[in-house]
Amino acid sequence: MKYVKSFSLIATPIIAVLLIVMLCVPGGTVAGSNVETTADDQTSIAITIYNDGTGLVKDTRELDLPRGEFDLIFMDVASGIDPTSVHFISNTNPDSISVLEQNYEYDLVSTSALYRRHIDHDITIRTEDGRTIDGVLLAYDGNLVVRTSEGIAVVNNAVEVEFENLPEGLITRPTLRWSLIGNREGTNECEMSYLTTGLGWNANYVAVVGENDDVLDLTGWVTINNTSGAAYNDAELKLVAGEVHRVQPEIYPSEQVYYYMDGDDVECEETGFVEESFFEYHLYTLQRPATVLNNQQKQISLLEGEGIETNKIFLFDLGYDYYYSGDTSSAEIQVRLQFMNSEDNGLGIPIPAGLLRVYKEDSSGSLQFIGEDRVDHTPKDEEIEVFLGEAFDIVGERIIMDRRQIRDDMWEYDVEVTIRNHKDEPVVITYWDHVWGDWEVRRSSIEHRQKDASTVEFMIPVDADGETTLTYTIRREW
Repeated sequence: MKYVKSFSLIATPIIAVLLIVMLCVPGGTVAGSNVETTADDQTSIAITIYNDGTGLVKDTRELDLPRGEFDLIFMDVASGIDPTSVHFISNTNPDSISVLEQNYEYDLVSTSALYRRHIDHDITIRTEDGRTIDGVLLAYDGNLVVRTSEGIAVVNNAVEVEFENLPEGLITRPTLRWSLIGNREGTNECEMSYLTTGLGWNANYVAVVGENDDVLDLTGWVTINNTSGAAYNDAELKLVAGEVHRVQPEIYPSEQVYYYMDGDDVECEETGFVEESFFEYHLYTLQRPATVLNNQQKQISLLEGEGIETNKIFLFDLGYDYYYSGDTSSAEIQVRLQFMNSEDNGLGIPIPAGLLRVYKEDSSGSLQFIGEDRVDHTPKDEEIEVFLGEAFDIVGERIIMDRRQIRDDMWEYDVEVTIRNHKDEPVVITYWDHVWGDWEVRRSSIEHRQKDASTVEFMIPVDADGETTLTYTIRREW
């Protein structure tokens, strides 16, 4: 049998492109001492996808296996497979099969591979002008260099090339090959699990804020990207939220394949996802099969929440700054939204990290984009805060009015903060002053609180189209 490589002419000297290789490989059949299996033999497929672009694949197939020593050729695996992570077992007869050797074969049929393997071998070339050239292939660099009975020829107008055979070891798809010994003959349900790159997921959220900025509706979507080199048809789909430690470059799959599950399940009936505790992470299981094709981006609804109570925060934060008399500092007033991830607030499930985009209706009822932020993994009953942008109509300014040295390691500062509000409604501004060393607020015109070891917080009310000035004295030592 000949393996024929046909070309269609392109407008460059480098011609090539359609490879026709007549290979018939029946799935789950015995060929000599080999058993060959393809995705057609699958009885189930399950994928667990991690945040870091890693996927765990569990491929279960029904195979007729012989007694004695044989090779199992397992095709249709992901090209991103980590061969060191593979685990094979017969679920039907776990003790009946012993694995002697495992090989991962990935030298795939391609134009360059065929030419590379046929250097110093006979080929037949048919040219654009109808000639047939028989010879030994010496080189290929876009043109074909062949030795014929008439000498050395460079062929740059080939439209078809015939090869005598498909070189040994050259395959059409990534394949795992095991050398096995079976102590009984018959049908086995065999499971092969492995880790692969090219499977990743992330969460994306859309929030629509109400007219008064005090409630929002939230929807969450899972976006799955599959560039692993395999398709997963009607797969059981699971997603792991959390940072799973990976050792690079070596991988030890036993740490990631087996985990103890516990905790109460939380089900979102509208989306079909069930969330549960998973070691120190969270697992989201889709309650229906999903097909994830190779080179596909797929979105699946994750959660929905309506009427979520939220607070709009105006934050004036200058960060850490050196204090000198007369120094004037200003910064934009940040706009943030805060809401609780609680059951009472319409949520109450662990929220995977992702990008949250926020919209609001204008006076005509059209949704307008008002900002976005990235949220971290957030357990239930914890607060979520998103930064949306800067307030246009509010201005903040801080001036160091005086600076006094009390002793070598102690200073006092008189500070004045002015907030001007050009909105037609009153606002409350959260102002943070960051101070290093040991410090205390000696006097203040507005009540304050210690937010943390290095931050003092003031809540500054400002009337509509008004102005408020905060004065305080702070002492610090080191």
